[in-house]
Amino acid sequence: MKLSKLLLATAGATVLLGALVSSAAARNFSVSNQNISAMWSSVILRGPFGGSTDCHLTLEGSLHSRTIAKVAGSLIGHITKAILGRCEAGTATIHSATLPWSVRYSGFEGALPNIRSIIVHVIDAGFSVRTTEGVTCNVITTAAQPGIGTFHRNTATHELTEAGISGRIRTDCLGIEGTLSVPASGAISLLGTPSTLISVSLI
Repeated sequence: MKLSKLLLATAGATVLLGALVSSAAARNFSVSNQNISAMWSSVILRGPFGGSTDCHLTLEGSLHSRTIAKVAGSLIGHITKAILGRCEAGTATIHSATLPWSVRYSGFEGALPNIRSIIVHVIDAGFSVRTTEGVTCNVITTAAQPGIGTFHRNTATHELTEAGISGRIRTDCLGIEGTLSVPASGAISLLGTPSTLISVSLI
């Protein structure tokens, strides 16, 4: 009888340990590709004095690894190229000297394992804007006021389907903050192959 109880207790401990190990193993993301491109037809910075800038934007970059630890604040990659397209309102210029921009993991939305979105912070992004009111301001994102990227994930296929941009960033125009937003999420894909989506799984 004592032997049976001991065996049951040992089996129970083994199952519990296995569950803990499995939970611990799911602390990372596995990414299908490291080279990523994202495009938006409209990125709006509402700047000082009521003006705004609305431009097309393409970002290209890479992740340091195909395995990403879910550790807030960790550096996971860089944006190496930023391309501004046509501006529907105002004008803007990327400060190329600030590239590459740092990409840091911030968190996720949804409950494990069904993560709906992955959030990153973009730091050291520098650009200038001339708003519709004729005001020119310089902007650079910081750890305290980052550009925020939200990558939406299909919980069934694990693919990243689209990306949003947001953030409140201080400008050099009397220290007044500008607000980043997109009216519609942008497309995200493997760099150089727009038809290939990026998938993110838990491991």
